[in-house]
Amino acid sequence: MASDQSTADDNISAQLQEFDEMISSGAICISSDSESDKDDVVHIGHIDVISLPSSPDIGTKRKLQDSDDMSRETAVRQRLSTLPFPDGVVRLTRMVGEKENLAEAVTLADIVQRDKLRKALLSTYVLDLDWLLPHFDSSTKLVIVKSYNPNVEQRGIYQSQSGQVTLVNPEFGKQGYPIMHSKLMLLFYDDYVRFVASSANLFDIDWTLLQNIVFIQDLPYTPTLSAATEFGDTLAGSLRDISVPEAVVQQLRYVDFSRVKIHIVTSVPSAAGRSKFHADSYGLNRLSEVARAIRDPELDERELYDTTLYCYGSSMGRLTSSYLRNFYASALGSTPAIIQRDGGLSPTDIERKVKVGFHTLAQGQKNVNGPLPQQCIKFQTEFYSNPEFPKHALHKIESKIANTLVHAKVILARSNATKNGQQKAKERGWMYLGSHNFTPGAWGHVRAPGKPCQVNNYEFGVVLPDVHFESMFGRDTVTWNGTKIPLPFRLAWSEYEQDEMPLLCG
Repeated sequence: MASDQSTADDNISAQLQEFDEMISSGAICISSDSESDKDDVVHIGHIDVISLPSSPDIGTKRKLQDSDDMSRETAVRQRLSTLPFPDGVVRLTRMVGEKENLAEAVTLADIVQRDKLRKALLSTYVLDLDWLLPHFDSSTKLVIVKSYNPNVEQRGIYQSQSGQVTLVNPEFGKQGYPIMHSKLMLLFYDDYVRFVASSANLFDIDWTLLQNIVFIQDLPYTPTLSAATEFGDTLAGSLRDISVPEAVVQQLRYVDFSRVKIHIVTSVPSAAGRSKFHADSYGLNRLSEVARAIRDPELDERELYDTTLYCYGSSMGRLTSSYLRNFYASALGSTPAIIQRDGGLSPTDIERKVKVGFHTLAQGQKNVNGPLPQQCIKFQTEFYSNPEFPKHALHKIESKIANTLVHAKVILARSNATKNGQQKAKERGWMYLGSHNFTPGAWGHVRAPGKPCQVNNYEFGVVLPDVHFESMFGRDTVTWNGTKIPLPFRLAWSEYEQDEMPLLCG
């Protein structure tokens, strides 16, 4: 958690100054989360909350219904054919000067499609409005959920005097390091909503000087209320978790989620009010639930436990061997005790199956994009020096773009098991991407088997099931849903050499 706090200290003063200027120019606190205690919410005047349409407009409904002689199946195919990403794709952020693999990389402008966008919901840890707003037309309404310091700012929903921007400060309970780290976008167009989960904050460095990762899927509107889905229900709950106005959440009632295959994984601070009612739905508890739901039915218990985790984040937590064991068990939808019993693995065997990637000091020094990206890679010296830190788990990664640094947060679960002597299952597993760093603050501390974990941060990410791995000519290829997944690093991770040090700070 201290590593997360150091990042907050680096950025909070600039954010507060920017927010203060917004308030002084006429911003007004207008609302609060209806499920939480309102005593800590300031109200200054009154103004209507920015609301996105509760259903598609008339023109969109007509397009969806089409003519009487068109079959429903034909209408659906026609509607999907107009969507850029109807089945979901993974992309990397396009770094400044990048000239290779352009089809795999996107800019924020590519994602936003300014000329087509109607309204947007965004969430971020670091916010630079001066950089962000030129990506949008001045008439486009933006709702932005951001991190803040509750010891300095008051919780609430604030609207700029121009009415273009609504800033949301979500709920924090009494906790030492309050962090809203989720990175989510919902972009509303005439015919569809673009869902985006990423590891990138809303400021220049994350989109130009650091390698981040993005999941994008375009979801069409429906002419009537959409059928309930696990993804849709989880997304709505995730928005309420971070105090998004209900008028925005209700827009999801007219979105078609039927083609969505991914699963949402979020974290909510245990000290927050909503966590009291849904504590077992966050962090490692949620990851474990998803892992059980997507488990390969062809694998028995012993085969399942022959899985390796590749875990990378740009901020390193206060890790221990015990934490690695608990994380591994959660990622497999199990517990350390069950894995030892059914898998025949010792505690040491279990923790050795978790590879923790992090840049070396030498890689940081060779970074060609200057000192700013290096400041965004956080590993506290005191964590590394702690005798309990599992140094044997550290692996150096090779960035896809030479001499650059990776800010993405990725977990790959890769099964090494065989089935009836054949390596059928070897290429299968799952992938997580989003805002969760590999820290207890993000994923939570396991207090006891079957009990909610103790979480510090707000986080948001997605799990891609049924991911396939293939090794050819010394290179690993990862595919999902029949499409290659671009990774920000190569999968040929290697253990630190005896004389190598991680890129430390503080």
